[in-house]
Amino acid sequence: MRHLTTVLLATAALAACSGNASTGTDAKIQTSPNVTQREVGQAFDMKIGETISVGDLRLTFRSVESDSRCPIDAVCVWAGDAEIALKIEQGSQAAVAALHTTLEPKKTEWNGYTIALVSVSPSRNSSTAVKPADYRAQLVVTR
Repeated sequence: MRHLTTVLLATAALAACSGNASTGTDAKIQTSPNVTQREVGQAFDMKIGETISVGDLRLTFRSVESDSRCPIDAVCVWAGDAEIALKIEQGSQAAVAALHTTLEPKKTEWNGYTIALVSVSPSRNSSTAVKPADYRAQLVVTR
């Protein structure tokens, strides 16, 4: 009887986990509690600490290393630049790439993939600092 109860519980748990895909251009598919799957060629946003799978890559937005972008309420001679640290993993290989909004490199090549930083948000304001939890990086991965 104990064996039958264990089998029934395991079957119910597997059934509850299956068939949870959604459709649409910005659809997210949970692959684990902390990893979301995105499509190759589709732009997506990430927050600091988030991990996203694209193809067989795992990308983790580690930090904003610097942010000298011109505040939206100021007049600047130069647009400035934001730099992010992005961890890239594929199988047992891993590296950290520094990507920029204005300066080079804006993209990196990794085993047949191109990972490009599209933008960093929110815009800066001269009177308040952007909190790390508020940063979002928009990326696109292509083959």
